[in-house]
Order: sequence, then C-alpha cells, then structure tokens
Amino acid sequence: ILTAKERVISRDAAEYYDLVKETFILLTPDLNRKYFIKTHSQIIYLLPLVHQVLPGMKESYMHRAMRPTMTSVMRAFSSMVPMWLAEKMFIPQMPRNLQKLWLENRVAEFAHTAIIMTLANFYLYLNETKDRNDIKSFSYESLLEDRSSFCRSFFHEIGIDMKYVELALSAMNKDSQKNSVISKDKTDANKIEVSDEALEWGKRLGLELGIEMEGQDYRISNIHE
Repeated sequence: ILTAKERVISRDAAEYYDLVKETFILLTPDLNRKYFIKTHSQIIYLLPLVHQVLPGMKESYMHRAMRPTMTSVMRAFSSMVPMWLAEKMFIPQMPRNLQKLWLENRVAEFAHTAIIMTLANFYLYLNETKDRNDIKSFSYESLLEDRSSFCRSFFHEIGIDMKYVELALSAMNKDSQKNSVISKDKTDANKIEVSDEALEWGKRLGLELGIEMEGQDYRISNIHE
C-alpha cells in the first residue's frame, strides 16, 4: 500500500491518515460484524496511525524470545534471502537511530540482520506503550506453557466467545504453512542454529535501545503481559 517514499515511520505521518482509514474500511466493510485482523510484524511501524484511525480498536501484541525467533527465521529464510537483500529491504524502514546503530555495529551476516529487525520491532512497541496501557501483550512462551489458558485469556481480551476455544486448539495441531516453501516439514529438516555470538551482539544492542533480555533463550524481560 505504501511505497518506500511514503512509508510511515513516525507519529508525525498524519498526511497518511486517510490512506490508512480507507484501507481499514476495505478490510472491515460490514458495520454489524466484528473483525479480527492478524498482521505481520512490520505493522508496528503503522501502529500510532492505526490507533488514530480506529481509537476504539483493541490491539494485542505477541512476542517471542530471541533465540527461538532467530532459529525459526534462519531455518525458513536464510537459504532463500541473501543477507544483502534483507539489509536493502528492511534496514531503510527503521527509525533513523536504529539505522545509525546498525551502521555503527554492522555484521554482514543474515542472523545479525534478522536480529536488528526484531530489535526494531520491540523498540517501536516499547516506545508506543510508554504513554499507553491499553495494548495487551502476550508471549509465545506462555502459549506453549498452557495452550488452553492462553487461548481463554486471549479470547477474553479481544472479545471472542469461549465456545471457540476448542476449535482454536484443534487448529494449532495443523501446519499453517503446509505445502509452502516454509512448511514445518521443510523448516524442521533444516538444523541451522543461531550462534551465541550473534545473540550476545543482539543483547548488547538491545540494551542501548532499552530492551532487556535474560536466560538461555534471550527472553524479553521488560515487556510485561
């Protein structure tokens, strides 16, 4: 929807209010229905504008520890997307202070590029919630620990009837990427792992951005559920 020239990366992008509003009208045409919109992670760049367009909308944020996130990303994409292409596509989208941080600490490897992209996402979320307490966050780890409890909490937060919990739990046993190039069969067969050196590099940069990680999985400790 947004070209590189028009991409929104700050709260001050009011000139794109109408564009984002019209997009949501297309996504939610029936005023008598409730809609659940699942986005990819880069929507965080538009979050301030989305909140202005639909101030009554409930927003939820899911995050995951850095090690399993990077393992998943590398197994799915590192053989398909060269590091230079990932850098060219995603680094220019970041706020200028993160672009500067990358240039000062750049490591020409796919894992490091993916880590700075993930840090940018956490950074934007933490910034957005400094003066807001109406965005509920959920960790992927809490989903793995107790699927039923997680679904009930999540459904309660966004207003889905509890009668659909069992249906949601049954869907979790299926591969949402089946028959694709990143199906579970293909990614599970790839045994590549993110290095401890790359994770420590990410932890150090995260601290400069106010992002705290702990434990062997580098779980984000200052995003509270």
